Amino acid sequence: MTSKYAVGDVHGRADLLGPLLASIKKDAEGLHERPEIVFLGDIVDRGSASRRAMELVGETLADYPGSVLILGNHDVLFRSFLDGTASDAMVDHWLTQLGGYTTLDSYLPDRPGNLDEVRAAIVELVPSHLDLLNAGLDKVIDDHFCFVHAGIRPGVPINEQDPHDLRWIREEFLDHDLPLERIIVHGHTPTESCFPDVFGNRICLDTGAYHSGRLTAARFERDSLQAIFFAEHGGVEVIAPGDLQEVRAARIERG
Repeated sequence: MTSKYAVGDVHGRADLLGPLLASIKKDAEGLHERPEIVFLGDIVDRGSASRRAMELVGETLADYPGSVLILGNHDVLFRSFLDGTASDAMVDHWLTQLGGYTTLDSYLPDRPGNLDEVRAAIVELVPSHLDLLNAGLDKVIDDHFCFVHAGIRPGVPINEQDPHDLRWIREEFLDHDLPLERIIVHGHTPTESCFPDVFGNRICLDTGAYHSGRLTAARFERDSLQAIFFAEHGGVEVIAPGDLQEVRAARIERG
């Protein structure tokens, strides 16, 4: 038997991802099940350890068959840089506005100033990371949930969604409060509380790990959300979904 786990936006926080994955492994062993882990994307940028975060993702996919990486917008920009398909304007936006420089520095702390040399050096150093990005998916669909990075465009069948929307959409999806084909499990837009948002039509697991210090994952079984995992500097906490409001309120009151 397998249990499915989804991991929210990492953004270079390998220091949180490592303990979170260890907790997921322990949880699955306690259930006597094999974990299938779905990374919801944005593994890189902003945080200081994007290279190690990518390594952890690659190791997880190798260790647990059925696990997948869904590409986030940051992952796609990094891939476009590595494979040379990004325009100069796109690369400049990624580096200066989206935290791309921190990703390059995690691979090459003494990187040369020439970006072509940087690109070639990274691909030569860890060709498996480009392979990992090339193998990334747009979405994962099961009987009750659809796992994506950003969300879907309401009114468009899930199997006809534009990959750009799956990686970038915000308001049109977030403001939609009517039922959808599946419950959408996503990241991309950090929640205001830095705790997961659980609604009838969507579940957001992006708790702003880069700035909040809280990386979130969740376990799904059959048609329901079963457990929520918070990785913070103090360790990993696992709670039942029914306790989320109480835990969130207590943390906010403590400041």
